[in-house]
Amino acid sequence: FPVTINKWEKYGETALNLACLRNMEKVAMELIPRMTEEGINKWDNAGQTALLFACFNKMEKVALELIPRMTEEGINKWNNKGQTALLMACKNKMNKMEEVALELIPRMTEEAINKWDEDGETALFWACEKGMEEVAVKLIPRMTEEGINKTNKNGETALNLAYFNKMEKAVIELIPRISEDVINKWINDGETPLKKACRYIM
Repeated sequence: FPVTINKWEKYGETALNLACLRNMEKVAMELIPRMTEEGINKWDNAGQTALLFACFNKMEKVALELIPRMTEEGINKWNNKGQTALLMACKNKMNKMEEVALELIPRMTEEAINKWDEDGETALFWACEKGMEEVAVKLIPRMTEEGINKTNKNGETALNLAYFNKMEKAVIELIPRISEDVINKWINDGETPLKKACRYIM
């Protein structure tokens, strides 16, 4: 029977992957204790793990149950759109998803922490967008120069979003790390991030 539970079909999806994809929390919680390490960490043909699906669907209980069971490779896996479980936890903040993000950060590699998706948005970007200041402050020291200065398709940076959400601690941590080009760059309304930071926070 365990062999059947851990079996994946031609697209690489296990029963657990599908339960998380379809937001079936009770089913996922029943499956997790019976899954092998290989089955827990299996990703489908699009590079998506059960953990990534759980974060996408705001299944915080399932995500917190999965994290200790993930291998280094599985927890740092990103899908074909460049999205990691950490990025999805930050993007889909709800209830305990901030707790999920904080649990994920120590397990993530530098490469995965700094990974951006097809829109040019990192986990730090989404933490600032969603007002997750504790998460942002934990992420900032782990960011590379390229990752922390990354702009999305609209020309926005993590600093832009941090000042907008009045995340004073994050803004103070970000300013010394932001390049001169980015900190002096204006966005659509003609103001620089630093000018907005002063206007919104001071």
